[in-house]
Amino acid sequence: MRFLAAKQPLKANIFGQDFRLMNLDPGIENLEDILVTDDFSASELFSRHQGLLLEVKFDIHNINGFPRIVNKLSDIKSGGRILIIRNGGIGDHIMFLPILGVFREMLLEKSEIWLSTQKEKHSIFSNNRNINKLYSMPLRLDTVLEADYLIDFSGRIDSYEFTHLNMTDYFLNLLEIDYNKVKNKTPKIKWDRRKSHKIFESFNAVRKANANKPTVLLNWKASNRLRDLPPDKLLSLAENFENVLFVVAQPKKAAEDTARLLKGYGSHVLDFSPYMDSLEDYITITANCDAIVSTDTGTSHLAEALGKPSLTIYGPIDGNLRIFYYNKAFAITAEYLGKTCQSPCGLSKCDGGCREAILMGTSYSPCLLSIPNEIIHQHFKKFCDKILKISGYRF
Repeated sequence: MRFLAAKQPLKANIFGQDFRLMNLDPGIENLEDILVTDDFSASELFSRHQGLLLEVKFDIHNINGFPRIVNKLSDIKSGGRILIIRNGGIGDHIMFLPILGVFREMLLEKSEIWLSTQKEKHSIFSNNRNINKLYSMPLRLDTVLEADYLIDFSGRIDSYEFTHLNMTDYFLNLLEIDYNKVKNKTPKIKWDRRKSHKIFESFNAVRKANANKPTVLLNWKASNRLRDLPPDKLLSLAENFENVLFVVAQPKKAAEDTARLLKGYGSHVLDFSPYMDSLEDYITITANCDAIVSTDTGTSHLAEALGKPSLTIYGPIDGNLRIFYYNKAFAITAEYLGKTCQSPCGLSKCDGGCREAILMGTSYSPCLLSIPNEIIHQHFKKFCDKILKISGYRF
């Protein structure tokens, strides 16, 4: 946990939330101008706002009314206000959703659960009945002081458990909860498919024009380049499955590049990238599709949370570990033996690319490149026969 302040009066957008901060005045307790965040995002904030922020050092035990920091749920008394600080990507947050249900069940209705995370990720939690208050990250210190207990996941990492446990079990284990006794660990998101009206109307028009075709969302981009796929790995499906309508929805900032990439695919691939202004838009397009085919990233977790069948291609991470508690997820896992590694290697992030990729002079992970397009096609055919025919589609 870190404390930040502005060196001078500052207006900045931090993780999707606008902040106005005054520099600290020794004569005034302007606690609202002190930001509280986790270790990871603090480093990112210093990088984004170089020279504008400084770190403030506190002994939290000397801060009057600072919430009790707890490392296990059994330390919390019923009736308290529990503030959870949780940073992470889309997939991390979705695999955290079952934890909130466990919290609610164990703490009962008398307790209040407050969650602080990036504003840009709030759509994942906005309809969650287990949360009493949803705050942006970073928090203002005066807001933190309103809580009775504080749980900060960022400072508690067990690298062995992280790579050997399903992420949901990993979170439970950190709080000393026996994950073997927790029954329901499948994430759920309640979502109105009409939420992004323009997307919903456009998609409905597409459905009417292609009434006999299932819609399948394709995503080859991950939150880290280690898990990116070459686009042709998935777009080759459009060349071989004419009875499927494929959908692409890359971030709006990449819309021009995506349009050039899809130029040769005509009406077989629909590009909704120009509509993708926010995570809310992406959740809406996912909720409107019949199924998802993706690399190992938040899209596949989002599909499960929305009740959509998914086929996910895994390389560095063991696919079976990721989808262990999922009901509608299927995995293609690389079987790669290289000069420096063997898949799955367990890496989820690597800023410079994996060692094997550097050795081979490629920008993609060799384990993912090792999966032939034909294997993806075979798995997709089985996926269609087993899943999409339930909706009345035939191939």
